[in-house]
Amino acid sequence: MTNTDVTEQLKFANPDDEVLPIIRCICGKVFDYWKFYISIYEDTPHACPNCGRSYFFRNDIRIYLVED
Repeated sequence: MTNTDVTEQLKFANPDDEVLPIIRCICGKVFDYWKFYISIYEDTPHACPNCGRSYFFRNDIRIYLVED
């Protein structure tokens, strides 16, 4: 299985713990808030109900030190 970063091709809202609401899929289908969502679990990806592409997500947190 190959995983490809497609972050820039989807539109999404803020995550809620382990799920991320998808607003627009790569296929162009637009979803109402929380009608289509994906999870963090790579072994159980969620498929778009329109095109069937499967997705999962990873959180990437960065912490910055502010110095004057």
